[in-house]
Amino acid sequence: MELRNNTISWEQGRSSYLSQFIPLLFLGMMRLRLLCRKGIHVNSIAQRSYAPLTLVALSCLLSACSPPPVAEGAAAFDVVAEINLQNLPSRDWQLSAGTLQLSFCRNKINDALLAEAEDLNRWRLVQEASALPERRTLGLQQLAAIYQEHNVLLWQEWGTVSSQSYRLAAPADAPEPSLIDALARLGRDDAICYSAIDSSQED
Repeated sequence: MELRNNTISWEQGRSSYLSQFIPLLFLGMMRLRLLCRKGIHVNSIAQRSYAPLTLVALSCLLSACSPPPVAEGAAAFDVVAEINLQNLPSRDWQLSAGTLQLSFCRNKINDALLAEAEDLNRWRLVQEASALPERRTLGLQQLAAIYQEHNVLLWQEWGTVSSQSYRLAAPADAPEPSLIDALARLGRDDAICYSAIDSSQED
């Protein structure tokens, strides 16, 4: 799967970067420490030289340990559309135990996400975007906007004319997605008029 390969490639690149960078950083810090122990005077020029290098080194190290950025624009839509055409959980993706219930302020968005559980199961068995009703594209665009802005990846369970039920999706090797954290993020979204955790459907 392309999404899985991209994640693996980023992890491999990060490991390679850290394996080359950390020894150099450690060696530089040890040399400076050795000079101080020997009583060698470190003049102001040397101090001005080492300080910026240390800050740059630490900044690079922190950036290397940061998670990859969330997909933007069309890429975010592709992720959401692909995830919602799969039967989850799977070998590559996990789902939260509990669910979130959302209602969008625009009725047009709620209508676009209207789908019974049987409809969603049928679309996921076919796994063809052409099998989806045209109105669903607008709903997926809204879910993609949520993913892009809040890093919350929603997998729909069902949808009525007024609300929908979702589980949170995440890569299988990632920490379990937090419903509380997602709820706090989505509570700041002006497009959402109602959001709540529904723990009654936990596995």
